[in-house]
Amino acid sequence: MSLFSGLFDRRIAVAEVPIGDPSVAIFADEAAAVATAVPRRQREYAAGRASARRALAALGAPAGPLPAGPDRLPQWPAGYVGSITHDDHYAAAAVGRIADGVRSIGIDLEPAEPLPADLHETVCRPEELGWLGERSASERGVLARAIFGAKECAFKCQYPLTRWMLEFDEIAVVLDPERDVFAASFLSDEVVAICGPKLLGRFRTTRASVACAMILEGGAAR
Repeated sequence: MSLFSGLFDRRIAVAEVPIGDPSVAIFADEAAAVATAVPRRQREYAAGRASARRALAALGAPAGPLPAGPDRLPQWPAGYVGSITHDDHYAAAAVGRIADGVRSIGIDLEPAEPLPADLHETVCRPEELGWLGERSASERGVLARAIFGAKECAFKCQYPLTRWMLEFDEIAVVLDPERDVFAASFLSDEVVAICGPKLLGRFRTTRASVACAMILEGGAAR
């Protein structure tokens, strides 16, 4: 099963590629962007671009390079928006058409490992720490990781529209592990003015990964 299967509606195409897949090839100008990076980063980058092209192809977009802009975001073809992520094993991309009402997409992939305890107060707001404290010790660390992933997902969804560098405490997350959904509220006026106060997302936890996904569309949260 795809890591992101069922986390988006049918408007969104998702593709995943194993990092280090020998069949992956990228364009010369894409390779130039990571020419001086360590080999691991080059493999992550290549798998991410390959995932993005496969997702674009599923929506009928022509094949072509996806160069990085000045802020390192992929430059998507006109009429499309997307998001790329990776963990230690897979890269994934989600793509949608602006004509289908999709303004922005955020995805994040994290290892299904407990977030180190010394990072909980860095990542989580007081109310999130309080909620974690009510969970069993055996699940607390992975749920903290899911909060981290949900905040990364929300950041990546808003950033292409706002170019605003949000801190962790400027996003408030409420997880619902029983329904595999979350709400991410923006606490920055600059972001709220463009994206609205809150976005809803979905997440999945497997034995290996935590996948988070959301879209922003037509002035309404989804």
